[in-house]
Amino acid sequence: MKHKRSSLTLSKAVIVFVSLTIASFIAWAFVAPLEQIARAPGSVIPTARVQILQSLDGGEITRINVREGDRVEAGDLLVVLDKVKLAAGVEESRARVAALQAAMTRIEAELFDRSLTFSGEAQGYPEFIQNQRSLYAKRRQALASQVSSLERLHEMAGQELALNEPLVETGDVARSEIIRMRRSQEDLRRQLAGLENTYVQDLQTEFTRTQEELVSAEQLLTQRQDALENAEIYSPVDGIVKNVRLTTIGGVLKPGDEVLSIVPTGEELIIEAKVSPSDIAFVKVGQDAQVKFDAYDASIYGSGTGSVTLISPDTLVEQAEDGASEPFYRVQITVDTESMRPKANEAIEIQPGMTAIAEIKIESNTVFEYLSKPILKTADQAMTER
Repeated sequence: MKHKRSSLTLSKAVIVFVSLTIASFIAWAFVAPLEQIARAPGSVIPTARVQILQSLDGGEITRINVREGDRVEAGDLLVVLDKVKLAAGVEESRARVAALQAAMTRIEAELFDRSLTFSGEAQGYPEFIQNQRSLYAKRRQALASQVSSLERLHEMAGQELALNEPLVETGDVARSEIIRMRRSQEDLRRQLAGLENTYVQDLQTEFTRTQEELVSAEQLLTQRQDALENAEIYSPVDGIVKNVRLTTIGGVLKPGDEVLSIVPTGEELIIEAKVSPSDIAFVKVGQDAQVKFDAYDASIYGSGTGSVTLISPDTLVEQAEDGASEPFYRVQITVDTESMRPKANEAIEIQPGMTAIAEIKIESNTVFEYLSKPILKTADQAMTER
């Protein structure tokens, strides 16, 4: 009898314990929060876009200082193109500009009655300066000689006219002869004026032509100097070298060819995740996220933290391996690795291109709501079926 009572008491205790446990679980399920996440694959990208370095003028490669994956700093010399032909072209253009500048100085001195003062590129070519000084002296001397000759003839014609005009009254000289002398004197005066006008007009024509040639020569010199400077390709940013197009000394680049790319490392890194269209309605800017990097086992190193900063306005389409199109929304997430747990003497180093899984916290429900959701969904569908 005692044994039966003991068994009954134990059964009641078990029932009470189970009932209390179930009641406690139900009560806990009604209040315990359960965060729901949207999981999306992604990769690390820099906030600054990849720098693509191109050869503006092309040329033959004479030196390559980097390889794929090398880390570089802003200002590092990466690639050198052949500079021999470019330097020869620059020197040729510089000499051409110097010759034209020297000629312009001489023309302006003649045209505007200035002193001969040479400047610019011409100062580096004393032979050009000497040639223009000699030409200036010869031209001025030739003009002065012609003017002097005509002035002397004009003066002599005037003297002859003055001597013969009184003889008209005595009949010793015909009036027609006096008219001829006056006409001859006037012709000499016109020749003198025409000589000076022609000299100035010729100078103006030479000035215009030389000025046009100088502008063209200076433009060509600038282009060739730029090409010579561009023969040395430097890194514009701190980063990692990618996509080295030519690795052979002697390889030839055409104008506009891509040489290599630099992935910036000095800029802030973010995660660019591909969120499924079925989850995007619940993803909002500002939501927290956890980031698990494939290169760092989350069970050992933990995960990074971040928040959503950008959601693309429309879907993008990616081609899957089986050929199917997979639409997704591009979502950018900031990333902070302070919460991760590096091993001793080891640093967490995140690089552009690393793959990761982003877990975006989209909403918080109770355990009861989460467990009852499938039941309510099934019931709702069942009650609406025909």
